[in-house]
Amino acid sequence: MPSSKPKPSEVATETKRHYLPAIKARYPDRTHSYLFQQPLEQIPLQSYPCPQTVSPPQFHICTGDPVDFTTEWEDSVNQRIPLICAANDKKPGGDWETGVVGYEERLCRRSSLFATLSTPGPESLLPANYPIPSEGGIYSECVVVFRGPHDQYKKLDRWKDLPVVSIPPARWPKLNQMGTKYAFPLERDLVKNKIRAALRICVYYGHTSVVIGDFGLGNGYRNPPQELAELWREVFLYDPDLRGRFDYVAFCFEDALQSTAKLILDDIAKKAKSGHSHDSKSKSKSHSSASSSSVGGPTVPSDFEIFQHVFNPSELQDVMSRPDPRYGISMLTS
Repeated sequence: MPSSKPKPSEVATETKRHYLPAIKARYPDRTHSYLFQQPLEQIPLQSYPCPQTVSPPQFHICTGDPVDFTTEWEDSVNQRIPLICAANDKKPGGDWETGVVGYEERLCRRSSLFATLSTPGPESLLPANYPIPSEGGIYSECVVVFRGPHDQYKKLDRWKDLPVVSIPPARWPKLNQMGTKYAFPLERDLVKNKIRAALRICVYYGHTSVVIGDFGLGNGYRNPPQELAELWREVFLYDPDLRGRFDYVAFCFEDALQSTAKLILDDIAKKAKSGHSHDSKSKSKSHSSASSSSVGGPTVPSDFEIFQHVFNPSELQDVMSRPDPRYGISMLTS
């Protein structure tokens, strides 16, 4: 029996020909976005007092479709809540008109995101939003969602809308030999600044709650999940300009089993095996057998499990109860 799942390219064609013109006609004053080339410099924020005097956000780690989770949350609290979405830095929506399966591409097929990203707002200082600078981001105030998730792209009886903050994550950064950390401090700092930029944009538009998908994770980006989770935590708890500004934060994982750590380790093992290709045939067989035995070894945690641990209330309490060696006294009292 043929599958009833529609082809992504056909969904994209219908979106572009039918839905986007209708949405532009219905919401002419909201189908646009604003590019922040350097949010860390463009958006001045007054520093909050030292961390002990402000409360951390309530963190929620969950599974499901990030857009559905966000819009349902919006409805329950009657509040606008932005979704931080990984973005293609070169063109709006990346290759959303083909079968590419990145979350931004899939969201463009079921919403007006492509139209908003393609249209600089009336107060924009630049004629185009692309390319997005490495530490830049785009804010779309009103992204209208008219289809369900990509498994069926079901047409919705009631359209929804949400703000989207589009930030290009680091893609396949250089990692240490174990694949657990960024190889260079500059790379880590860049990723941290991307996080700070995304949250700064949220603060600028008055948001105190935020939803974050698997930003920077999965095969398309391969950032080290443990260190990435700790960077998010570091910014929320300690950044002098951002701490205390968010009440609720949700990390929503579409695939609870996705393990970026396993993807990284498998790639390391593959490269190691390739590097020993000059060995004898017998040695190669022995090496292959040893590698395959690792299947029965320790289980590599999923991204969802890693974030659950990093943002566990007891773990947060432990982190906040001890001085963080990454921060000097000047920052803690700034």
